[in-house]
Amino acid sequence: MKSQNPSFKICSLRVKPREGCVLVLDAGTTGIKAFVFDGGCRVLAKAYKKISKARLRLGWVEQDPREMVRVSKRVMREAVKQSGKSLEEIRGFGITNQREATVLWNRKTGKSVYPIIGWEDARTKLYCHEIEKKVGERVRELTGLRVDSYFSASKIRWILDNVPDARRLLEDSRLAFGTIDSWLIWNLCAGHPHVTDETNASRTLLYNIQERKWSDLLTDTFGVPQSVLPDVYPSRANFGVLAKDIVGTEVPVLAVCGDQQSSLYAASMARGIGKNATKITYGTGSFVMQDVGKKFKSRKQFFTTLTPGARGTNYALETKVEGTGESVASVLDDPNALRKFLKSLARKVDTQIRKLPIKPKMIVADGGAARDGIVVEMQSDISGVPVCLQQTFDGTALGTALLVWDQIEK
Repeated sequence: MKSQNPSFKICSLRVKPREGCVLVLDAGTTGIKAFVFDGGCRVLAKAYKKISKARLRLGWVEQDPREMVRVSKRVMREAVKQSGKSLEEIRGFGITNQREATVLWNRKTGKSVYPIIGWEDARTKLYCHEIEKKVGERVRELTGLRVDSYFSASKIRWILDNVPDARRLLEDSRLAFGTIDSWLIWNLCAGHPHVTDETNASRTLLYNIQERKWSDLLTDTFGVPQSVLPDVYPSRANFGVLAKDIVGTEVPVLAVCGDQQSSLYAASMARGIGKNATKITYGTGSFVMQDVGKKFKSRKQFFTTLTPGARGTNYALETKVEGTGESVASVLDDPNALRKFLKSLARKVDTQIRKLPIKPKMIVADGGAARDGIVVEMQSDISGVPVCLQQTFDGTALGTALLVWDQIEK
């Protein structure tokens, strides 16, 4: 169902052509994609495979850590093969990922001690409610987040309290924690580096986003020893080297970024967007984000988080509107129901846009539910703001490709 007279435009990026190409892995909640982008950040090849998700009890969401690694390798190899590019032309590699999801593993064997606990998992809801009542205000000052089972800290604590192997490994200094990016870097890179970036660290409830370091107060509050935490780098950095057997050649890992921040960085590179980029992602969840610059800002209706800026790291405000992917899928065969759903979604998104501290002059949209432009046109009409559709609806991967090129040219 395509709009016949679209009132939106396709974004044009502020990029210059370069030689070679870059490889990007997008590790999402429902599937994993790999991309090869050319020097102008156009998609040369894309490979995708769905991954499983287990809901063993009400409110519990788990995924298989080994499947995550296995599928990542497969789609990366497929994308490189599809691209038709020689291995020598691949100049860098980057990872963007679902955030907050938590995995702990044995540093010596590399074996996980428990399945990945997904960001949607709510088993620690009551525990988080108690922490929020006691120190919620202070936690928000340090992290920009409310205490919620959505984030990583309480998931780590649950594993430490309920998985005997985890406690034993901790006592032997052999336990490691990571969000999905850390787990993948450990498994895909030579030498098994234990690292993450600031955008992922900022979603754990353990990272002081004003001082940009792991917080003693927060790790003590949640009972998480700092010995299990990865080293933290900016999103553009040298994270390690992709092992030769992954795609057939060693490739430097030059960018790591949480999916929504990566999408925001791609939006910031659109022509005419200005310095306070605002974006909407209509994906598995619908997210509204705005780059608010170098100064920490807090708004009651939003999380404050770290995001890569044109120079260094910036702060951003973010809110999640609702799950979108599965809802859209359920009405795809009914044009009237689909239009009704998308219009309702656009109105909910508009409510959040109006709460942003800086009124956007233009908004960038991406995500699978935006690909045909229907909701983009609706959003522009409802919000009274021009909305441009990202040149690829996979804005999360595009942002990381841009970050990889930034680091190459540094």
